[in-house]
Parts: sequence; structure tokens; C-alpha cells
Amino acid sequence: MSRAWLAAYVVLSAVVFAEEPEVVITRQISLSERAQVWGLSESEFRHYENLMAGQRGHWSPGLDPITALGVSTESAVERQRFAELFVKTEFERTRKELAFQVAVDTAWQRLYPQTPRLSPRGRSLQAPSATLSPPRTALILRLTDTQGREWLINLLQRRLEHLDVHVVGTRGDDAALREWAADLPRLEQALAEGRVTLNHGDQFRTEVDLPALYRRDGVGQWARVE
Repeated sequence: MSRAWLAAYVVLSAVVFAEEPEVVITRQISLSERAQVWGLSESEFRHYENLMAGQRGHWSPGLDPITALGVSTESAVERQRFAELFVKTEFERTRKELAFQVAVDTAWQRLYPQTPRLSPRGRSLQAPSATLSPPRTALILRLTDTQGREWLINLLQRRLEHLDVHVVGTRGDDAALREWAADLPRLEQALAEGRVTLNHGDQFRTEVDLPALYRRDGVGQWARVE
């Protein structure tokens, strides 16, 4: 072995062994934190994991904890609790997704006003899954908007199963929202039947092109249809 080669080997070895190994530290999410995200107790979330490790996981891979627990319980009281928790979670999900989609549409019109935008109107290519959500329709209108009121009446006559009405201009005043709804008997009936939700629409107050009608397909994609 030549002295030059040996010297190069020693230098290279010193460089390699001088490098400290990169340490990547990850924090493991605790059972308590995972349960809290879904509004469940630790024991309920542990039961969910056991369910998904068995037949339920085979039948419905990827099923969310609330639905898995709700369809698996034999207790009417528990079933009712999980149903209410599911509705609250789904409502919050719908509100956030719709608000973001409206913001995306507004940004598109502001940044590329002369460029037509294609929205996916056809059926999704994603394979059917137990986690698919029922299609929903959302109407965003202003408190004093005559055209929006007419749209709402037409939608109520069609007796849609999942309609979310967002009224802009109430400023979070529940009394004003109830007074507005009192003039629409069909709306009051639909609310009592659970087919429609009535919401303050302050998060859409910067939207100028109202009324607006959105529909969400089974895989959570919102698209403006009117």
C-alpha cells in the first residue's frame, strides 16, 4: 500500500467518521389526543381500534371512529350519542370545506378573471368506500336578497335531503335569523324534519356574487352550480 493512498484513506476516514448522524425526533400522538380529536374517550377510541382490527376493518377499511362505533353498538343510548356526535362533526366539516371553496372561487375570479375555470361535474373516479359522505347542497344568500329567497323556496319545494342555508348579514344575531326564517313556513318545516340547517353566513360576507348555490359530491368535492 503506497503512502499517498494510505494518507488519502486516513483523511477520507476522518471526514466520514467526523460526521455526526442526523437524529430525527418525532412525537408520537397519544391515545388521549387521538380520542380527543373525535370527541371520544380513551376507552371508546381503544374499542374503535379493536373493531377495525376485526371484521369491521375488513368490511369498511378507513371508516372513521364515530361511524364505526355507532354502527357497532347494540345500545340505543350510545347509538343516539354517536349519531349526534357524527352530525356535529359533519356540520363543522361542511362549514369549513364550503368556506374554503368559496374563498378559492373568489381568488380565481380576482387573479384570473378572463380565464374560464373548469369544475369537475361528473362522477368521481375514486372507488366506492364506506367513508363516502351523502351529497349536500349549500345556498348562500343575503338577508335582504329577494332572488336568494326565491332560490330557497324552489329548493324547499324539491325537498332536498341535505340542504345548508347560510344567511349573510345577520351579524350573528340569532333573533334576526329566526325572524327571517319565520316568514318561510316550508323552511321551518324542513328544519324541524332535520333536512335543512340554517346558519349565520358571516364568513361569506366578502363574497359579492350572491346568491350562490354549491353542491358537494360523495367524496367531498364542492362545486358551484349557480
